[in-house]
Amino acid sequence: MSDKSQKPKTPSPEECESELARLIRALGHPHRVAILRHLHQQKACVCGEIVAVLPLAQSTVSQHLKKLKEAGWISGEIEGPRTCYCINRSALKRFRSLVDASFLSSTEETMSNTTDIRATVREKYGKIVSQSRNGCCGPTCCGGAGDVDAIAVQIGYSPEDISKIPTESNLGLGCGNPLEYANVKTGETVLDLGSGAGLDCFLAAHEVGKSGRVIGVDMTAEMIEKARANAKAGAFANVEFRLGEIEHLPVADTSVDVVISNCVVNLSPDKPQVFREAFRALKPGGRLAVSDLVLTRPISAAMRESVEAYVGCVAGALQKDNYLKAIRDAGFSSVEIANESRYEIGLDSLGDALQKEACESVLSIKVRAVKPV
Repeated sequence: MSDKSQKPKTPSPEECESELARLIRALGHPHRVAILRHLHQQKACVCGEIVAVLPLAQSTVSQHLKKLKEAGWISGEIEGPRTCYCINRSALKRFRSLVDASFLSSTEETMSNTTDIRATVREKYGKIVSQSRNGCCGPTCCGGAGDVDAIAVQIGYSPEDISKIPTESNLGLGCGNPLEYANVKTGETVLDLGSGAGLDCFLAAHEVGKSGRVIGVDMTAEMIEKARANAKAGAFANVEFRLGEIEHLPVADTSVDVVISNCVVNLSPDKPQVFREAFRALKPGGRLAVSDLVLTRPISAAMRESVEAYVGCVAGALQKDNYLKAIRDAGFSSVEIANESRYEIGLDSLGDALQKEACESVLSIKVRAVKPV
């Protein structure tokens, strides 16, 4: 007796590639693409209606419709002497899924556009500021819910580090301590990408001393307000915070010695641009030191489409090799991973299936690089 509850077999990568190739072949003529677009806009129509808007003979349109129908792109329903065609929306979804699985890393946007991504990140991280010191906005951001000091120690900060900073600057966020590998010197200027409430900026301020300077950039107004209040409370005269996007840094060319970032680049919809901007801001010989999450393998469409996973620094992460390549392509040399480890903090909000996938796919890495002289 067959088991009716048995789940359908998951197609192998080879079967998926074969199916994708079949769908692509059916679109191998611009007229078929035009017909498919027309059907997408009109919902349903007959051959004659397509002929009326495209400069094609009816016999040509009929041949193209036949190819599209055979591939599963469209369906046709006989209505008297005519056949009414409509697009097969499940084929569109399947095509997108196959393309994602075959070609796209999670550099691709998981929401409708760049604006939506930034708006979502702003909203989620803006809420952190209004929360009490219980870590993040729930366990859905880079970091997690719980004792923020314990989280900070877990991701690489020492109790001594925590004692040096204003209490409200530690929100339990991040995936590592970038300053551990930045080799910051007295008198230098440090730029922090995605500075949040200022934790890394205040630690850097101790390292550069009164003769140095620290600039924090964050796109969330609430974070900037909180960071400025923390700087005032801690009397950090050599630290300033600027509202701006890390893809368009509000700093002059060749004006900083060190660029740091803690689990923020992966939230950007244009990561290569972030590294190009960091390169622009650095003086020749300047250093880049970032802590971030990367992937060891492609992730599922369900993970990529999860807003919680994006804000949690997973769905937007690059595969490790692509992350390092983006840094090199920006012009940096001596690109190296100083440290890497598994990362599981704050992933429990994703649900059992996505949490398991994330734990198996995500690494926390600390990367350093140099801008050539």
